[in-house]
Parts: sequence; structure tokens; C-alpha cells
Amino acid sequence: MSKQPRMARNVKLLLDGGTTIVEVYFYFNMTIHSQCKTFAMVSEYSDPHQELLQCSFHAVFTCHYHGDTSLKLTEASTIQSVVAMVPHQFLGINSILFYLIE
Repeated sequence: MSKQPRMARNVKLLLDGGTTIVEVYFYFNMTIHSQCKTFAMVSEYSDPHQELLQCSFHAVFTCHYHGDTSLKLTEASTIQSVVAMVPHQFLGINSILFYLIE
């Protein structure tokens, strides 16, 4: 949908037993109680669009992107994999959704 290439900055996290898709803004190290830890500032995508998920028999995982309104701090160790979130305009939906490619 755009001429700009997408960078490998979207990742899948394992948090509290569930998976979440986020865009990583940056990483940094911090020493806490004399232990060096690596953190990531991330922007969380929405929960999957339920109607599209059900219509596709759970094959098409689509989300809204929230940008700076859903920032979170997470430990880098929660990252499970790098994923692609591709913008697309689906028929019958008035906004751009991002679909997951693993």
C-alpha cells in the first residue's frame, strides 16, 4: 500500500501465558539490583479483529495499529520471534488493518 519498505521491528511476545504482537521502538540496558537487563519500549497492536479471524477459520490474524497511544516497557527476553505486520484495506472495513505474517 505504500512505497516505504517495512523494517523488521515487529515481534511476537510471550506475556502472562499469552502472545502479543508489538512494534519495537528501541532497546536499552539497565542495571537493577546489580543485574544488567535488556528492555524494549514497544507499541502494542490491538487484539485480533474477531470477525475476520472467524470468517477465515483463524487463518487471517489482523489488528489495528495504535502507535504512541499504547506504549509499554517489556524485558527483551519475552520476545519469541520477529514477524511482519502488513497494512491492508479489507473489503467492508473502513480502516486499515495490519495482518500477521510469521
